[in-house]
Amino acid sequence: MADLTALPEDLPPPIDDGGAAHLLNMELPQLSLNAHDEDKIQLNTFNGTTVIYCYPMTSHPAKPLPDGWDMIPGARGCTPQSCAFRDHKQKLNTLGVSQIFGISTQTQTEQYEAAERLHLPFQLLSDAELHLQ
Repeated sequence: MADLTALPEDLPPPIDDGGAAHLLNMELPQLSLNAHDEDKIQLNTFNGTTVIYCYPMTSHPAKPLPDGWDMIPGARGCTPQSCAFRDHKQKLNTLGVSQIFGISTQTQTEQYEAAERLHLPFQLLSDAELHLQ
């Protein structure tokens, strides 16, 4: 079984091209997403600082990665990213972060499996069935 929390040594780091810089402090639209624990979350209703990280998918120890996955810049590392938010949640809270959410296109069932396996203390949201208000 592969260690999904470790990155390959020869994996080039993704480069921040600044394409998302305009999103800081932006107001979210009325958007309702399904959480892994069956809650329905409307992201624009939270007060305080909310961290939302997006990723393509969390890998599963029993399933191989899709062909060519490592060739997509930044695609590899979703599981370590989620674990890093888990491991730094207390520090983020002391810095004023009220909520943390991870969002991917995976189904609610896949999100539940990942949240349980990785012991995540926050909700993973699925945009597989996007609900615009």
